[in-house]
Amino acid sequence: MAVVAETAKRLYYDSAALEFDAVVTDIRLDSRDASSPDKSAGQLWQIALDRTAFYPEGGGQPWDTGVLVATARSGATLEVPVERVEEDEHGEVWHYVRKPLVEGTEVTGHVNATRRVDHEQQHSGQHLLSAVFLRELGAQTASFHLGSAFSTIDLALREGQDRLSDAELSRVEDAANEIVFEGRPFYTHWVQPEMAHLMLERGDLRKLPKREGPMRIVQMQGIEFNACGGTHVATTGSIGAITLRRIEKVRQGWRVEFCCGLRAVRAAREDHRLLGGIAKTLSVGAADVPERVESLLEKGKAAAKEVKKLQGELRRFEIAEDVKPA
Repeated sequence: MAVVAETAKRLYYDSAALEFDAVVTDIRLDSRDASSPDKSAGQLWQIALDRTAFYPEGGGQPWDTGVLVATARSGATLEVPVERVEEDEHGEVWHYVRKPLVEGTEVTGHVNATRRVDHEQQHSGQHLLSAVFLRELGAQTASFHLGSAFSTIDLALREGQDRLSDAELSRVEDAANEIVFEGRPFYTHWVQPEMAHLMLERGDLRKLPKREGPMRIVQMQGIEFNACGGTHVATTGSIGAITLRRIEKVRQGWRVEFCCGLRAVRAAREDHRLLGGIAKTLSVGAADVPERVESLLEKGKAAAKEVKKLQGELRRFEIAEDVKPA
């Protein structure tokens, strides 16, 4: 195995391009599935490139997927799907594949655009929501998780506040969507550690990542600065609609579930489908579902109370029958 002289250039830091040319600089066998009848299919390889647009997992954001395409002099092509992308402790980016590529092979990388755009929308939406929660309610973001269907932010509420009200959540949701409609740009630039610490002292940054060397600062115009190495949309308008789904109490504070962009559209569509199905079952309009459900629950409670009463009377009758003289 060759020794990697320097880590890959990360193209996603400065460019939104999802197709790029690169050279394989290293390859190593990650694991082998001994139970697989096809030895090649049961192998998982790690490939390093001299440059990459694939984002590795980190900062609450999942990895990119896609494909590497190698072209032989004869014109034949080999497509190698990228299943996972991770960064090691030395800062090298490894692309997990099922087909090995020889060191020095020239490849063209294609990042899955649908997955990347979705992650950009959710991640950028998190930045915006975190800033608005802090501005409107003094609630600070403790952690962020980007899930396959919904994303979550864990909030630490300001001192003296023990929960989030529906009115407060609506206020944050409205304020965040207003900023989306304004189409404010995202800017990125690099600063030295000294400047980053100065920005932290001034209050421009809330926290710094645990890393050495220059730091990448993401600025949402007029809203916030954030030290972040993730991928983002070009403007707040590209985040799309933001909807807060639900909240729950967790050990470190309150967890807010949300979704942005096309996820918000799909979630609204599914909610409408489910509500329509319930309304049809109850033979009422969608707007009348809450009242009908409440009525059914009350009837159910009354029926259960009546059943309990009758069971008591039946038991007393059975006891009376048992004690009658023969």
